[in-house]
Amino acid sequence: MAVEPDDAKFVSSLNETSKKKVREELHELNDKDRALAVHTLREWVLQQKWLKTPTEFSFLLRFLRTRKFSQLGARQTLENYWKQRTKSPAWFRDVDPNEEIIVEIIKTGFYLIPKTRDKHGRRVIIDSWSKFDTTTAKKRWGIDNIFRATCLICDLLIRDENVQANGIIVVNDNTNVTLGHLTLMGQENSKKIMEFYQNSLPARMKGLHFYNEPAFFDAMFALFGPLMTMKNKERMHLHGRSLVAIYEELGMECLPVEYLPDNYKGPNAGTIQEIINKTLADLQSPEFCTYIKELSSDKYGVDLDLLKQNDAPVASFRKLNVD
Repeated sequence: MAVEPDDAKFVSSLNETSKKKVREELHELNDKDRALAVHTLREWVLQQKWLKTPTEFSFLLRFLRTRKFSQLGARQTLENYWKQRTKSPAWFRDVDPNEEIIVEIIKTGFYLIPKTRDKHGRRVIIDSWSKFDTTTAKKRWGIDNIFRATCLICDLLIRDENVQANGIIVVNDNTNVTLGHLTLMGQENSKKIMEFYQNSLPARMKGLHFYNEPAFFDAMFALFGPLMTMKNKERMHLHGRSLVAIYEELGMECLPVEYLPDNYKGPNAGTIQEIINKTLADLQSPEFCTYIKELSSDKYGVDLDLLKQNDAPVASFRKLNVD
């Protein structure tokens, strides 16, 4: 059994609600069961000459939780994770949260991750591409750096154990989005980012809410709709110009002040600027900088020449059940 000395140091940070969730939905029955699953996945990793990945307990655990402790599912997601990172070095290689352009992009607030969870315990991503000036995005930043910042924030988010337990909700705010923003993304990058979210990111996407859809929404959907799984299509909701249904589904406490009614005086996630500041502080913490520097180094990845595309693992300790 592939056990590492630091395994004993792992202490779960799940809250009580999340502990219940992982038992009932993810089949994480107890500490012994969890450890056995991690050790089994690590043993498989160490046998794969084509795959170089961290094997720390907490790192492998997030892939098991994402696939409800299916060994086969966890291997597939882990393989997809490193295949995409290897094939897209402009997004994932040598990432520095202190890099000037990355900081500039994050400061726009195009991708917000409030720390306050929704009423179901899920973290919320608020995606708003209209925060970009398309000219600046093209000439100064480049589309690769925008996705580099996006994926960096996701790498921060998935380290949260309660995210692993409860999943993520995405609110796509289309206020002031133009065809220029749609063109900026492009078909090839749309395909890559959907692959990242659906098949590579070790996080369960529990819903996608569109707010203030533009007149050309059909053109938008024609771009990314065919790339979506049926399950994610079923979890997609269109809200027009009203946030009422989003309030009902998520609660108000997880949203920035700017998204709440003027007469609302209850708990909230803070202002957009406060959320940006907290995210940058977390990204630039010494501990995370050390983590992401190693993760994005050439130490890890997939040797595509050694990897046989049809060489799929055949053993699974639990029925594959993707959520």
